[in-house]
Amino acid sequence: MPVAAMRAGGVFPASRFDHVGIVAVAGAAAPVVYGPADTRPALHAMAEQAGGSGALDAGHLAALLGPRASRVLGPAWYGYATRDSLLAPRGTTVRPLTAADLPSLARLHEQTPPAQREESGTTGLPAFGYFENGALISVACLGTWQQMPTIGVLTHARARRRGLAHAVVAAAAREGLNGRPVVQYRARRANTASLAVAARTGFTHYADGLVIHLSA
Repeated sequence: MPVAAMRAGGVFPASRFDHVGIVAVAGAAAPVVYGPADTRPALHAMAEQAGGSGALDAGHLAALLGPRASRVLGPAWYGYATRDSLLAPRGTTVRPLTAADLPSLARLHEQTPPAQREESGTTGLPAFGYFENGALISVACLGTWQQMPTIGVLTHARARRRGLAHAVVAAAAREGLNGRPVVQYRARRANTASLAVAARTGFTHYADGLVIHLSA
C-alpha cells in the first residue's frame, strides 16, 4: 500500500492478503484497514468503527468478520527508539549473554507462566541480562522482524519494579542501533507494565496494530 496511507488511513482490499489487519498510527487522520478483497464490506465497517472509537477493540472488530474471524493478535503497541531518544539507567550491571548462559535463560523461562514467556519474545541470542547470585533474573533479547531490530524482555516475577527491565532493554536497544537507525518495541496494549518500560527507555509510540487471521 502507498507509504502515505499510513498517515492518511483508508481501506485497502487486495487478493494477496491472507488475514485482516488494522494499523492506527498515532496522529493519523484514520486507521489503515487491509485484508482480502472478498472482505471489503467488513473492512469498511472496521474502518468506521476503529476510526470513531480511537481505540482497537479486538472483540468488536473481529465480530464484523463473522465466522471467518479466527485467531486474533493484539491490539499491540508499537514504539521506536533512536540514539537520540534512548535513555539508559546508571548503576545497573548488565552484560551480554553467551551460549554458556542459555541454560540460565531456560531456567528463567521455566519459572515464568507460559503465556508471559510466549509474549516476552525472549528466544535467544543476542541477549543482555542481569544476574543476581548467579541466576539470570532479567533479560532482553534482540530479534529481527521484517529486517527491523526488535526487543523482547522478561523479568522474574520476584524481581520486578526494580528497574531491571529498563536496564536490559536499554542495552539490547543500544546493540540494535549499531545496525539500524531505529529499534522497535512492541507489546500487548493491555500490558501496561511493559509499556511503562518502553516509555522509560525512550521508545516513542508510533501505532497500535491488530491482526485477525481468517478461517479457511
